[in-house]
Amino acid sequence: MTNAVQSPGKHRARAVAALLARWLLGGLFIYLGLSKVLHETEFLTFVRQQLMVTNPFLSGLIARTGPWLEVLYGLLLLAGIGREAAAVVARWWLGAVFIYMGLNKALPHPEAFLKLVRQYDMVTSPIWLNSIGAALPWFEVYCGVLLLVGLGVRGAALNLVAMLVPFTLIVLKRALVLAAASSVPFCAVRFDCGCGAGEVFVCHKLVENSVLLLLSAWLLTGRGRQLCMRYSLFRPKDQASGERP
Repeated sequence: MTNAVQSPGKHRARAVAALLARWLLGGLFIYLGLSKVLHETEFLTFVRQQLMVTNPFLSGLIARTGPWLEVLYGLLLLAGIGREAAAVVARWWLGAVFIYMGLNKALPHPEAFLKLVRQYDMVTSPIWLNSIGAALPWFEVYCGVLLLVGLGVRGAALNLVAMLVPFTLIVLKRALVLAAASSVPFCAVRFDCGCGAGEVFVCHKLVENSVLLLLSAWLLTGRGRQLCMRYSLFRPKDQASGERP
């Protein structure tokens, strides 16, 4: 009797939490898109230098349309239109982002990423530093590929959360140290955090990481199953038992 009374309340609380998370994610996407629109020159430089799109027409097209696509995606999330399709797009976008970030760290100068890792003073052992510098970029690529093709989606998303949470806290700590040392406002702090995008403003980077975390958490809830090669690597127990002779 108690469980029957409590279950509607729990269901309502989960629905409200999911709604608030969706609104937050939509608002963050709108912010990211509009910030690129307002700083079009900087975003165009990023497209040409970091994404290595040197063709003037193509780079200009990406710089003009990409931010508005983010705004449109944010509006769709706020409105709750096509949630499953939006989750599939989120899975593809998240996978592509981590493939790009991993390859940008690993190629063509992996020693540059190793120097960036050293600035955080996380570990002092050369063995650990070299292991992180060599393995982390390719692990990001691996997780990105799994999300892109839809293979073991929840496991890949969980690994991304496990990487993003400590990395975001480390970036926050580093930015606080730099802000205190240079006596500048926190959001005016700009440095290369090692994410593969060059120098970034820390507040913008924290927003980006929040978006990546929310998208990963969204996929952990079971969204984005469409167009998957194999969403789960393990069969459900009821399905496995039903196939036994």
